Amino acid sequence: MNVWQIKNDLINKVAMLVGTKESEGDYEFWERFQAAGRPVEWKGRPKLEVFKDKRSKKPKPRADISPFTADGLALNAKAHDVLGDFLSQFGQLLELDVEGQVEYYFNPTNSIACVDEEKSTKRASGVIDKPSFIDSAIPIHAAVFIDPSTTGDIYVNDAARNELTQRIKQAGITGMGFEQVWGEPVTSATA
Repeated sequence: MNVWQIKNDLINKVAMLVGTKESEGDYEFWERFQAAGRPVEWKGRPKLEVFKDKRSKKPKPRADISPFTADGLALNAKAHDVLGDFLSQFGQLLELDVEGQVEYYFNPTNSIACVDEEKSTKRASGVIDKPSFIDSAIPIHAAVFIDPSTTGDIYVNDAARNELTQRIKQAGITGMGFEQVWGEPVTSATA
């Protein structure tokens, strides 16, 4: 079974979402995005804005799935319409306020203990750098999931990658790619 990590394939080419000036240094604001696989309830929509590089004359374009400084994914309305019903099986889609527009934060809550911590490559700090997976723990049916030991990474199996890739290509969604992190040798893939 192959495991893929969801990546933003346009990370340096499109504008990312950041907190507003009011959220700078506000631990409670950012804490809501660190659910680590738990469902959350928000009171109101957290306000985000598009990062504007003051050194650049021309702003970077937006992707349908924006790079975001927090764990999870930030989807615009188009991406939500195309991917929302599938992703909501594996987590929450919570409303955001991005410069007055409603966008959505995908908080993955499908947590599966499938990383073999003893066989994984770790940094000196003990953080897993390159995960090793337990094949028997990886779901056979389509699944978008996180592992409790690597909660900042969102994984998919082959079936989920195929479903997402098909939807992304049909609708022309930008900003989501997949990097293989486990299984039979296959090159990285972009939807």
